[in-house]
Amino acid sequence: MLSGIAQAALATTVLAPLTAALLAALLGARWPEQLVRLGAAIACIGFLAGVGLTAVLLSGTETVIGTGVFSLQVDPVAAIMVLLIFGVSAVAQTYAVRYLAGDRRGGWFAAGASLLTASSAVMVTATAPVGIGVGWTGAGIALCALLATYWHLPAARDGVRRTALAFVIGDVALWSAIGLVTLDASADGIVAAVAAVLIVTAALSRSAQIPFHRWLPATLAAPTPVSALLHAGAVNAGALLLVRLHPVYDTAVAGALAIMAGTATLLYGAAVMLVKPDVKGALAHSTMAQMGFMILTCGLGLWAAAVIHLVAHGFYKATLFLSSGSAIAGLRRDAAVPHDIAADGRGRTLARSLSVALPTGALLTALAVIPAAPADHAAEYALLIFAWVTGAAATWGWLRRRPGLGGVAIAASFLVPAAVAYLGLIRAVGHFLEPALPAPAGPSTTAWVVVAATVTLLTAVATIRYRSGGLHGAIYTRVLAAGHVPTTTTGDHR
Repeated sequence: MLSGIAQAALATTVLAPLTAALLAALLGARWPEQLVRLGAAIACIGFLAGVGLTAVLLSGTETVIGTGVFSLQVDPVAAIMVLLIFGVSAVAQTYAVRYLAGDRRGGWFAAGASLLTASSAVMVTATAPVGIGVGWTGAGIALCALLATYWHLPAARDGVRRTALAFVIGDVALWSAIGLVTLDASADGIVAAVAAVLIVTAALSRSAQIPFHRWLPATLAAPTPVSALLHAGAVNAGALLLVRLHPVYDTAVAGALAIMAGTATLLYGAAVMLVKPDVKGALAHSTMAQMGFMILTCGLGLWAAAVIHLVAHGFYKATLFLSSGSAIAGLRRDAAVPHDIAADGRGRTLARSLSVALPTGALLTALAVIPAAPADHAAEYALLIFAWVTGAAATWGWLRRRPGLGGVAIAASFLVPAAVAYLGLIRAVGHFLEPALPAPAGPSTTAWVVVAATVTLLTAVATIRYRSGGLHGAIYTRVLAAGHVPTTTTGDHR
């Protein structure tokens, strides 16, 4: 009986949002607000179904429906992805109930959001490359439709054109790879290498990686709920594709391509994010950099790190986009009250505090997590980079408000237990995901060289935000210009 209920829940996660999308497409012009509410309600139900499917999985049973190329299965990776998809969809569509109140395009949004949810659910639960491809293409079509919500804006049309071009290239590459694998099940040698490179190309296009990086910053004219669905969900599909199609993708050439593109995009996106003066522009390039890290970890074979980062980034970025209006309001309030730290005599004290912020954050985090870290889980070591960056950033932000050794002591009292809890969570989730992931790559010289070089370069780039004049000013200007995406207009909506 439990198995039957679980199968019904899995079918619901696909059929319910698909039905909502069809209803919204047919009746959206007549009942836009009601259909937005329906989409939000179905997403909430899908999230509860995902919780149930995860509970069934924890009891030792994997839920399977369908057969052949359209078989759907809930394994540990799929369970977490279903929770992410429906969690983000529920939050974004609930937010849209008020955001799009009285807007005649509400029905269009409801149709696109529900189609994106259903297609993403198919992609993460499909067991065959054809099923993954169907979900992948459906999600791309839905996303382009969502970006066209305000088609009358020239900036929106420009964003849709750029996105559609990148997605078409990626879809052609993916379906070509699926065709090669389907026609030659025992593909090896040159055929396997070509298929693997095509799969990486598809992942790079969907995740806005170099050389496909221009489409993401061009989508800022989209309404805020669409931006949340895009940045928190749709762009994550690239890393997930590499995880799901690992048996085909796992070649040295494809791995090298993923490492190079991911590292380059990580550095580029982080650099532009630091100099972008607008909130949404900075968030867009932050997403690009985060996707670069995910692609990089896939190229290094750190699968657990990629999936855990994918989930964390999804919820984190949805929150940032949906609260971007409040952030802008806060910046305007701050701008109305000028404040010069140096003028009130605290500049020198703050400078001394900041000089110890990064080493303090790094040292405390290392002391807390490295002794407990297992030697055979390179993915957990990779995620310690984020623990270090977060600890250093938190220490820096705190010391801006509480300069001095007292502030350092207070930061330490919170940072150490937080780092231990972080490592414990990463380890627990990693063990849960392990049965559904490829064998993790052990620590290697290549991995640590790439990681060390990336962290060093990011640290160097970060200085351009806080220094001016001379070389720093020149670098700042060049990076800002590099992140500019020319459009026919700068028009935006809300």
